[in-house]
Amino acid sequence: MSSIDLQFRPGNYWDASDPLTAILANIKGENRRQMVRDFITGQAPAWLGEIDPDLLDDTLEVGVRNQLITLHPSWMGGEYLPPYLPGEGEIARIVLASTTQDVISVRARRRRSGERIIYRIVDEYHDVPNNRYTCSPQSSVHPLSLGELIQLIDHAGHAGLNPDGKSLTDNLCELQEGASPNDLCGFVTVESPFYPQLEEYFDWRQKRWVERKTAELGLEDADECTDDEDAD
Repeated sequence: MSSIDLQFRPGNYWDASDPLTAILANIKGENRRQMVRDFITGQAPAWLGEIDPDLLDDTLEVGVRNQLITLHPSWMGGEYLPPYLPGEGEIARIVLASTTQDVISVRARRRRSGERIIYRIVDEYHDVPNNRYTCSPQSSVHPLSLGELIQLIDHAGHAGLNPDGKSLTDNLCELQEGASPNDLCGFVTVESPFYPQLEEYFDWRQKRWVERKTAELGLEDADECTDDEDAD
């Protein structure tokens, strides 16, 4: 995609570009993020009144979390991510359009000496034995360029989700047994407050995956997922 600047590199991961980004930064729940965003931007219905301050916390109190889950299983999404390490923040997240809206979080923190930035990838099944991701690079002196972050996500190692070392996001779609390629258009969203074009890039990639799988399986064209602007 010629419109994507793969060389783009944010100045750092700790200075939010605007107050809204700062508020949403480490809120773990995906639905909760959307709700808080709607309240702050004035898009929430007036009858909801003011937002409960407890909903702004990084991690919800268990009782409040359980109440939200009764609304719909999608409210689980992100809420079970592990706590942030000291000085750690989320720089990108992968959100799946599954029933429980599973979230994979890409995080960064400064080494104590301040000389390098350390990366790790976690999901909501961190208590499961051997459920670990490996990422490359593991650290860097400067924030990653967009291209480097894409490579880190693409080649994140995980025995269950990405055993062959291919694209993690492609494999997340491949694992959805019984779903047709078109059904999986939009199944994976990759977003970041620090990389404005990250979501656009992976949306384009997912459309290419749908086209490729549609052709491999000899199915009808993936018209619903692809428009002319996205054509190579």
